[in-house]
Amino acid sequence: MYVMRKTFAFVGSFFLLGTMIAFFGFHTIAGDRGILARPQLEHKIIQAQEQLSLLEKHKSFLSHRISLMHKDAVDADILAETARSELGLFAPNDVIVSIDLSDLKF
Repeated sequence: MYVMRKTFAFVGSFFLLGTMIAFFGFHTIAGDRGILARPQLEHKIIQAQEQLSLLEKHKSFLSHRISLMHKDAVDADILAETARSELGLFAPNDVIVSIDLSDLKF
């Protein structure tokens, strides 16, 4: 009886250890962040870096425009451009180019 219990405990612990090794081994290779998913993750990282770069450029553009509209000294061109775009007052020979950055895809 004692030998049988000891054998069962040995086989059970061996089975449990094997199951754990198989579980972690599978997820190391084929899991969401495993070895096989690495190229997809690197591609997502590159996309996120490109989007960050685009957003930083947009931020610097907006910061520059804001700096031109301080209370102390307003740039006349920015004032005229803002007034025209907000009020919709355009001359018949004006050419309007608008760029929507939200539609950009990587």
